[in-house]
Amino acid sequence: MNKSADYARVTSVIQSDKSVMSDGCKMLVLQDFAKKIEEYFDLVGSPQMEIIFKKGVYEVNVSFRAERVKKFNVLK
Repeated sequence: MNKSADYARVTSVIQSDKSVMSDGCKMLVLQDFAKKIEEYFDLVGSPQMEIIFKKGVYEVNVSFRAERVKKFNVLK
């Protein structure tokens, strides 16, 4: 492997190891998401969140499993 590839790999590892958000803060955000998501779905487990900082931008992915979509009325 050349030095450039080594540097890129080390940089990637360091960035992925950095905690963008504390675990406690992440749990609070996920609790808030769960409250809102549960208005529309019957959840199976808790939502999961992945935060990636890449090229100066945060990519946030929230995923969850649901066993049912709840019915709701649309206001006119």
